[in-house]
Amino acid sequence: MKILVVGLQTHDAGKTTLCKALIHGFKKFDVDLVPFKPHSGISYWNQFNTFQEGLARRALLSSDIMELEEAAHSKLPLELLNPVNRLSSPTLHREATEERLAFREFVAERFTYHDGSSCRSIYYLNGTINTNHMRGMKDLFLAIKSNAEKVIFIRNFQQLVKAYVDNFEKATGSCYRSLHENPLIVESFNDAAYPFSRTEDCNIVLCASSNMILRFNEREYFKAIELRGQQKPKAQQITTDVYSSALVERRYELQPLTNDERRDPARLTANYSEIIDDLIDGLKK
Repeated sequence: MKILVVGLQTHDAGKTTLCKALIHGFKKFDVDLVPFKPHSGISYWNQFNTFQEGLARRALLSSDIMELEEAAHSKLPLELLNPVNRLSSPTLHREATEERLAFREFVAERFTYHDGSSCRSIYYLNGTINTNHMRGMKDLFLAIKSNAEKVIFIRNFQQLVKAYVDNFEKATGSCYRSLHENPLIVESFNDAAYPFSRTEDCNIVLCASSNMILRFNEREYFKAIELRGQQKPKAQQITTDVYSSALVERRYELQPLTNDERRDPARLTANYSEIIDDLIDGLKK
């Protein structure tokens, strides 16, 4: 089983909550789902706690993968489960071009490879930022310098694009290959429809949208991505690019949960029990 979870909204669609509910719910049926978040990002200012948690682990990590692994207990390296992660620092610069603004907000990026026996990470850092006033950045640099295979400073948007071209597919592909024999739950990034190059391996596609979960026909979903690919590369497609009501096989209505309820496995799985039962019944067949 390979489950793909995408979002119909850019933010707060509920992807991570759904993934966590399925991880907890499947454990009751002796199925240990392993979380895989190919690509993610955190904000230095809005997620400073996450930044510090990663710093304590001597790596740049996302809150989503830490939360999912806490539920899964796969005991696998977090960098393996989340091969690409970016640290950004939003800035106000109205006169900047889109490319210049994107680079100004970029602070650091981690790409992690699996060489068949262990994980190796390459970090790219923005060489134009004065980090002396940024709390914890010196500690991050010292941590990753001693832990990473390479630390590379870049100075413009073109170099950032090249870093992605050179590393993204290699990192996500190598980590996925080391995990692919496990039952996986793959969480997409924001509202990306196609998070990495082996997405077609997923035989269940779920779409989170605040108060409901949509189950898509996986064959039609990937067919729609291929058709859309004639105008827009797969990696750039978002869920609304390919969504149509014809894709929807089942709708599941949800009730809102408090933060405490999201942290309670029993309450969380109860809210998603209908979809958990349907997926488990499908496994039995």
